[in-house]
Amino acid sequence: MVARLRARIERAAAQHRHTAALIAAAGPILDGYSANAAPAEQYAEQHDLAAGLRANAAMLAPGWLGAQLDALAPATPLGGPLPPTFVRVGQAHPLDDARFPVIVPLLRAGHIAIDADARDSRVAGLLRSLVLRLLASSPPGSVRIRTIDAVVEGATFGWFTGIDAIMPPPATDAEGLRAVLDEGERWLATRTDGPAPTLLIVIASLPELTEGRDLARIAGLAHAGPAGRLHLIAAGWPPPPLTQETTQAPLPHATQIAIRNPHAWVGDPPGATFSGTGTGPSRLNAPVYLDPDPPAELVRRVCAQLGGPWTTPPAPVGEPSRKAWLDYVAAGQRLDVVRREVIAVVAEHKAALKAAQHDLAAIRTKLARHEAYLNEVVGEAGGRSVELAPSWQETQAARAALTAGPRPADPLRGAPMAPPPPPAPFGDAPSGWQQGQRTATPPVSAPPRPPMSAPPAPAMPGTPAVAGASRPGVAPAQPPVPPSLPQTGGYPVVMPRSAPPGVHNTGSIPRVPASGPPSMHHTGNIPRVPVSGVPNRVSGIPVSGATGVVGTGVVSPLIPPVPQSVPGRVSTALRIAAAGLKQSEAALAAPGRQAASNRRVWVNASIYFGFAFLAAIVQIPMLLAGWEANGIGILAFPCALILPAIAFGLGWLTIGAMTRKTTSRTPLLGLVISLLAFIPVLVLGGVLLL
Repeated sequence: MVARLRARIERAAAQHRHTAALIAAAGPILDGYSANAAPAEQYAEQHDLAAGLRANAAMLAPGWLGAQLDALAPATPLGGPLPPTFVRVGQAHPLDDARFPVIVPLLRAGHIAIDADARDSRVAGLLRSLVLRLLASSPPGSVRIRTIDAVVEGATFGWFTGIDAIMPPPATDAEGLRAVLDEGERWLATRTDGPAPTLLIVIASLPELTEGRDLARIAGLAHAGPAGRLHLIAAGWPPPPLTQETTQAPLPHATQIAIRNPHAWVGDPPGATFSGTGTGPSRLNAPVYLDPDPPAELVRRVCAQLGGPWTTPPAPVGEPSRKAWLDYVAAGQRLDVVRREVIAVVAEHKAALKAAQHDLAAIRTKLARHEAYLNEVVGEAGGRSVELAPSWQETQAARAALTAGPRPADPLRGAPMAPPPPPAPFGDAPSGWQQGQRTATPPVSAPPRPPMSAPPAPAMPGTPAVAGASRPGVAPAQPPVPPSLPQTGGYPVVMPRSAPPGVHNTGSIPRVPASGPPSMHHTGNIPRVPVSGVPNRVSGIPVSGATGVVGTGVVSPLIPPVPQSVPGRVSTALRIAAAGLKQSEAALAAPGRQAASNRRVWVNASIYFGFAFLAAIVQIPMLLAGWEANGIGILAFPCALILPAIAFGLGWLTIGAMTRKTTSRTPLLGLVISLLAFIPVLVLGGVLLL
C-alpha cells in the first residue's frame, strides 16, 4: 500500500513540475503577444486589394485627374479627348504600408459634398486640387466653373487668375450666391440633349446667415443637376442645423466626405456602395488623407496656358470605363469585408489573451495549494523528498508546445497527428543539461477559421452589371459559385469554405446560434455565438455595420477562445494542467494515503509511549525515596511533575530527527501519551490519601 502511494506521489510531482514549466513559459509568451498581429492572411489580402485598386484608379483617372500634382512634369500636356468623369480626392491607407488613390465620380455622374468648409486648410487644399485637375484635363470649352467663397473675400481661389471666361472671380456674399444659383437654374432650363459644356459650381464656404430658401435651391440644383450637365462641389454641407428652415438632408447624388482628424471618410458614390454586404449607406472602409494644396507655380502655369482664346467646340460625351469602375467598387467592397474580418479576428484574439491571462493567474494559485498538499502527503508517507521545481529542459519543452503552430488533423479520426519537431531552445542551457531528461505534453490544435466570402460588386448608375468582372492583379477569394447555391437579389449567396451544415451565414461572417443542432461542428464543444456591443475599430477608427449600427461585430467567446491562436493554446494547456493537478490530488487522497497516515500514527505513538514509560520508571525510585524526610524525598514530587514534559520533548525531537518533516509529527497524540508519565505520582498520591 505504501509503495503504491509513493508511486502516486511521484506522478503528482511530475504533474507539478509540468504545470510549473507551463507557467514559467506562458508568462513571457503572453506578455509579448500582440492580438493586432493575428490576422496575417487578412493583412496580405489588403495589400493585394490595394494593388488592384491602384491599377483601376490609373485607368479611371489618368494623367492630371489621378496623379500627385506636386510630382507632375512641367511639360505635361493639358486637355484630353473626352470630358473627365472620375477624379481623385485623396489617398486611402488601409495599412501603414498599403495605399491606393481614392477615385470618385463627378462630371456626368454626381456631386461631391464635404461636411467642413474652406476654413479648414485640408478642405481648401482639396478644393484647389480638384479645380486644377478638372481645368487641366478637360477639353477646351467643355467645363465652366462658378465659385462661391465667403472666406476672406474669395481667398480660396486667389491663385486662379486670368481665366475669367472659364472661371470668373468667386461670389463672396449673399447676392453673389443668388446670382450663381440663378445661372444654375437657367442652365438646367436650357439644357439640350446634344453635345454641350458642363457647369461646375464650387461652394468653398457659404455667406453668413444664408437663408433657408437659398439652401433649398442648392439642394434642388443637386437633385436635377446630373441630368442637365450641372454638378456641385459643396463644402460645408450639410450646413449647421441652426433652425428648422436651415436644416438640410445630405446632398442628393453626392459622394459625402466626412472630415476627421487627421484623416477623412469617403462615403458611397452615387448609385453604388462600398459596403461588404452590398447594402448601404456605408463608406470606404479605410482612412483617407485628402490631397494637399497643389504647387502655386503649377496653378499659375496652367492658368496662363488656359488664358488663350477658347474657340474649339466641346468634345462629344464619352462613355466612362465601366468595367474598371465596377472592379474598383468590388475591390472596395472586398476591402470592407476583409477589414471587418480583421476586427473580428483581433477581437477574438484579445478575448483569448484575456482568458489566458486569467487562467495563468488562477493556475498559479492552484499550483501553490498543490505544492503544500503534496508536501504534506510526502511528510505523512515518510521517505525521501521529491523534486518539484521544473528543469530547464521541461521549460523549453513547454515553450515549444505553447508556441508550435496547429498540427494537421488525422483524416480518419480527426485527432491531431504527431507534433512537429520542437524549435531550437531559447536561452543558454545550464551545465549538466542532458537530452531526453523530461518531456512536456504536445499542444492542442483546432481546425482553422473559415475565410470570409466576397460580396458582389454593384453596378454604376444606369449601367448593367458585368458578369465575370474581376479585379486586375488580384486573385479571386472564392471559386466560381455553382448554380445550386441559393440566389438573393440576383447575386449568389456564397457560404464560407468548409462551412458546417446548419451554420447561418450573415454578412459573410459565419454565425452559429448558441443552441445549434447536434450535427453542428463545435470547437471544444462550445459554439460560436454573436456578441453585440463590442466596438469595431481598426487603428482607432469605428466601423459601421451592415445595418448602420456602429460598433457591432461577431466574436467567438469559446472556452478557450480561438484554440488555434497562441493565447488559445496557452489557455488550453493551462486548463488541462489544472485538471491534472486536481486528478493528482484525488489520487493522493486514495486509501494508500490512509495506510501511510496509520503508519505515521503508530510510529509516533510508539516513540512517545517509550519516552513516557521511561519517565514513569525513573519516577518510581524517586517516589519511594520520598517516604523518608531527606533532600531526595523533597525533590521527588517536583521532578515527577516535569518528567512528562521532558518525555514529550524527547519524543518530538526524535520524530523530527527520523523523518525531517514537520508534518510527520502528531503533537496532540504525543501530549496525551506523555501524560501517562503521571501515573506513578497519581498512584502514590492515592495511597497517601487512603
